[in-house]
Amino acid sequence: MQSFKHYLKQIIQWGTALAASFIIMNLLCFAFYNPCQELIREQGATTGFLLPGSKGVYGMEGYCIANIDENGYVNRDLPRADSYYVVAGASHTEGLFLPLKLRYSDILNGMLGPDNELRVYNIGRSGNFFSVVLQHLDGILGEFPDAEGIIIETDTLTYDTKALYDSQTQTGYDPSETASSLFRGLTDRQRFSMQVKQYLPLMRELHKQFLTYRTMSQEDTPSDILDPDFWAEEYAGGYSEALDSLMAFIRSRTDKQIIILYHPAVSIEKDGSMKLLSNGAEPYYREICAKYDIDFVDMSKSYSEAYDKDHTVPYGFFNTTMGTGHTNRAAHRMIADELYKIISVKH
Repeated sequence: MQSFKHYLKQIIQWGTALAASFIIMNLLCFAFYNPCQELIREQGATTGFLLPGSKGVYGMEGYCIANIDENGYVNRDLPRADSYYVVAGASHTEGLFLPLKLRYSDILNGMLGPDNELRVYNIGRSGNFFSVVLQHLDGILGEFPDAEGIIIETDTLTYDTKALYDSQTQTGYDPSETASSLFRGLTDRQRFSMQVKQYLPLMRELHKQFLTYRTMSQEDTPSDILDPDFWAEEYAGGYSEALDSLMAFIRSRTDKQIIILYHPAVSIEKDGSMKLLSNGAEPYYREICAKYDIDFVDMSKSYSEAYDKDHTVPYGFFNTTMGTGHTNRAAHRMIADELYKIISVKH
């Protein structure tokens, strides 16, 4: 009996310690990781929204306290200007890793005029990569019909012939799928689930880490994605025709200014040099985009010059490995400068 009581006491002590550790870690998460809730949609400018009017804390990479506007996008509480550009892209554009005023969309906004209106409206959404954005082109045009232009961000050009054709398949646009209508349509169970997630950020972080590990174990390595033999076959085949078809499709949808923003990933080599990771598609994009009056902004030269000058690395933060992850403050400034050169010519 005494032995049973001893083990029971030991189990209770372990359980208490685990519970206390969980509570402490969960409380700490409110200061460095408590992301905004998501609302998924089928048709529109993006694959979904973040909860309108909410705020989130993102400190696992860089640090950001995000503000979600009334439309479910990550923008400051400023009125939209009569003349504005829409910026679409994935997490690099959404920018949940540095203060909002330091994102390239906000920097560019201040360069285009007084910083009391949104002349650059950011609809960046994690996971909305180049091909996904293009599949939502009709949605962007439907949701923002009065936009002066559209900036589409991508950190890679590794889209093969099939992907280029698939990018032309549109998801459509349903004007009734707004962030507010989706929130009103949630069931009581869904609302309760959102509240639980909001109060247990540690569980969300553990789940995120599990998904990240599983995804990374299944993804191709950079050497596979950039395999020169594969891309040599692509370029010798119907790649140019596929890319031409895609750009012709984009131009057939709108006569607005279209800017494709390309910022390549990098790696820091053993000798201290910085290598741009590329599959060699830049000349194809440059030539075919020009054919259809689509601006192609390639950050390769700016990145290389910045590194050669003072070893500025465009990716990485104080709490991550430099050269990896998302675009940092220096990269966002360089991107804004290059975009301004293109846009200012039109005005």
